[in-house]
Amino acid sequence: MAEHNRNVVRLAELERKPLNDGMGHVEGSYWEVFTKATVGAEALRLLVQEYPPGGYTSGHPIHTDFEQTYYVLSGRMTVLLDGVEHQVPAGSFVFIPRGTKHEHRNDSDEPMVFLTINVPVRDGAVPPLEGGTV
Repeated sequence: MAEHNRNVVRLAELERKPLNDGMGHVEGSYWEVFTKATVGAEALRLLVQEYPPGGYTSGHPIHTDFEQTYYVLSGRMTVLLDGVEHQVPAGSFVFIPRGTKHEHRNDSDEPMVFLTINVPVRDGAVPPLEGGTV
């Protein structure tokens, strides 16, 4: 058996946890991959999330202290960024600047699995969301 290395991990070796953090996640679960708690990361927070068909977020808080990106591994995500809806298939990235109202849902009939990467940002005024596309 290979020696355990906290810097190189397999998702199958990590604990799957329910997303019941009171932040608007409904029916989701996650794996904590690289965070301060798992590897002593200074700023990086990398999770894998999974939502079954019909899973979603609602009333998710706006993040003012970090930027966030999603990478859809499988399934299809419907994401709302400041009220604008985007269809995001597997193999796509989503950038969520701090201060952006965002929610996502799984409108497909298969599980939606995606990476979530959070990186803290400096203090200061939140820049406006520019008219980009997903």
